[in-house]
Amino acid sequence: MIDKKPKMQFPALLVVILLVGTVVGCTMGANNNNKKSDITQLTVEEPNYFNGNDSSNGEYMNIRNQTLLTAEELNYFNGNEFFNGEYINIRNQFLSSLYDTPEKIDLYALFYCGSGQRVYPTEAEIAAVIAQNGWSRAPECGCDKIRRIDMDAVLKKYTSLTLADTDKTGLNKFTYLKKYDAYYHFHGDTNYRMETNFSSGEREGDIIRLFYNDTFMADGNKVLTLRKTNDGYLFISNKKAVSPTPSDSK
Repeated sequence: MIDKKPKMQFPALLVVILLVGTVVGCTMGANNNNKKSDITQLTVEEPNYFNGNDSSNGEYMNIRNQTLLTAEELNYFNGNEFFNGEYINIRNQFLSSLYDTPEKIDLYALFYCGSGQRVYPTEAEIAAVIAQNGWSRAPECGCDKIRRIDMDAVLKKYTSLTLADTDKTGLNKFTYLKKYDAYYHFHGDTNYRMETNFSSGEREGDIIRLFYNDTFMADGNKVLTLRKTNDGYLFISNKKAVSPTPSDSK
């Protein structure tokens, strides 16, 4: 008698082929999914490179929507209302060093000529400064006294920071007397610029940028950045200006 069971081999083979096709299809689908996972979104910081300032090498990317300051607005900063005026205008001293953020302001340069307050050291204080530095006598020049409370007042008003919030850059160049909670500085020269001369400026929201050639320091073009507040202006940065100023680029 002939066995007819072998006739079932073709359907069985078809089932095997279909199963293999299903497995291959799933594998290809998985590979496609893996390829999609290679696409990543930009981080929060990365769009800022294309939309704003690239601070590397001090370069300013002039691609955003700014409004040039009018002649009247520029005159405000070149006049005697905010900068300049009576000696010593401590606001002028915020142009005395380069900084990317207010925390990095050189405090030695900022307070080189004092805090703007008329405060003088006593003979006892001068003697203490001489002793702390190991000098035999006082230098033949004047001595500024800068109380920490006055430093805090200046920084708070014009940067919203206190001395403790800063990097304390240059602070160790002063002599500090804990008894009087003050800093002292003998010097016969000055780093005080008598006037500002901004060639152009621009506004972007509450940000003001003032461009100038620093002939006082003789180290090229710079841009001073301020932030407008209800109480006035805060100093944000003072940096080298590598790119053209607005008046050159528009």
